[in-house]
Amino acid sequence: MTRETEQSICTDAEWLGRSHCERCHIRRLMFFSELPGSAFSSLLKPIDHYIHPPGSVLYEAGSDKQFIYAIRRGMVKLVHETPEGSCRIVRLLGPGAAIGLELLEGAASYHHTAIAVDQVDLCKIPLSTTQQLQLEYPALCNRIGKQLQEQLDLADQWIVALSTGAAKQRVAQLLLILDEFFSDDNDSFILLNREDMAAMIGVAVETVSRMIAEFKRMKILYRLKDNRFQCNATALMKIIRDG
Repeated sequence: MTRETEQSICTDAEWLGRSHCERCHIRRLMFFSELPGSAFSSLLKPIDHYIHPPGSVLYEAGSDKQFIYAIRRGMVKLVHETPEGSCRIVRLLGPGAAIGLELLEGAASYHHTAIAVDQVDLCKIPLSTTQQLQLEYPALCNRIGKQLQEQLDLADQWIVALSTGAAKQRVAQLLLILDEFFSDDNDSFILLNREDMAAMIGVAVETVSRMIAEFKRMKILYRLKDNRFQCNATALMKIIRDG
């Protein structure tokens, strides 16, 4: 079940539940970064701002909810369930990315289930609002198309990288992806749980646990605090290269 905590951490602390987009201090990363502030003054339906705890289901595959979600902070995984009932993580997305864009391409429902990996701070944008802005600001159409294509291209690259080589190489490749695309200002990243890692690279959970333990012993992967880690990217690349 979807869980939403209506709480704003926008720059304007008194603006609860409704995003003040023109005051957003990370707007340069966001979905509407190229639009003028005046674009939001006459929206038919406003944009909500929510914080979701880890494990929250933002939406389910096949759901006909009519919202696009723009991620401000945190990581979201898109999950595909096979006809046999197994799950595969097909995409990881972080700050600045938008999810649910398939609705703007004419899809009747979401293609995947979206789940918060850690605490996720996002803007919940009614589909009609995005369509309204697309009509009034054609440049937004180009940005949407570009972002969707970038996501698909990156997903294709990750699928190839994470599905080839021995298990040790796949785990190393996944750690490099987390380090490159999801690190914070301290160059640390959230380490996915073992089940999620196994679902991404197609190996057993026990194998992932063994590889992570080995990388820790080798001082290639080390914990900073909580579940934030840093890695030795050079050593990981050597593992991938040498097999």
